[in-house]
Amino acid sequence: MAEVELGGVTLAYHVTGEGEPVVLVAGCGQPAMSWDLGIAPALVAGGYQVVTFDNRGVGPSSSPPAPYSVATMVEDTVGLLDHLGLDRVRMAGHSMGGWIAEVLAARHPDRVEAVALLGSCNVATAWERAITTVERDLARLDQDLPPLFYATETLRYLPTSDLQDDAVVEGWLSLIGDLAPWPNPGRLGQYEACLAWSNDPGRTDLWPALRLPVLVVAFEHDVDSPPARAREAAGLISGARFVEIAGAGHLGIITHVGPTAAALVDFFSELSPPG
Repeated sequence: MAEVELGGVTLAYHVTGEGEPVVLVAGCGQPAMSWDLGIAPALVAGGYQVVTFDNRGVGPSSSPPAPYSVATMVEDTVGLLDHLGLDRVRMAGHSMGGWIAEVLAARHPDRVEAVALLGSCNVATAWERAITTVERDLARLDQDLPPLFYATETLRYLPTSDLQDDAVVEGWLSLIGDLAPWPNPGRLGQYEACLAWSNDPGRTDLWPALRLPVLVVAFEHDVDSPPARAREAAGLISGARFVEIAGAGHLGIITHVGPTAAALVDFFSELSPPG
């Protein structure tokens, strides 16, 4: 793990593998190491160099005072590309990371060869706006609730069928139930950024403006980015490819690594041979 100072924020990043670079952008509160559970190794095995990093607000990157915005985190990402000397890259972003990747591709088209948007490309749902408002308001209170509260919150990202399986729920909670609460100001900053993005009706104007290869990945049981809305959004992006990962919830990049990684490798490999 290395670090770079970018005008008021320190980003922690990791580079592995050799070949054409792929930058993976994490979602809200998501540590970059979650890519290492399968997606990053699959891309490295496919012949790519993989760059992962923690967005501002998630350690070990720094957490400057709120507010944050998607646009600010886009510029953080561009700064990291500059630091690494990467002029043009393939990108994939999950959830909030997909928003960052989407905006970067639209505003800096010379820097992005192709972009994959995972569990992110859709008109915001009433559920998404409501739950993000709750998360933002809880962060404003600046009180740490019991770790089990935060762990059970993440259960909404699993398919309903999994929630009916005691072994799955107990296994999931044993994995993350004792993690330390995500502290402020990063928690407040990222939730403010997410809520502002979800409430901005003009953000969908970016889709027709994208003029590069785009892959939209949806997860069958995703309550934050429902497949029907993701498919509709993909239809507004010229030439976009749409893939739905069966059986997965919002955290398909962790729970359904095989088909998700295969979709990314196939998409990136069709642009030009890796290596």
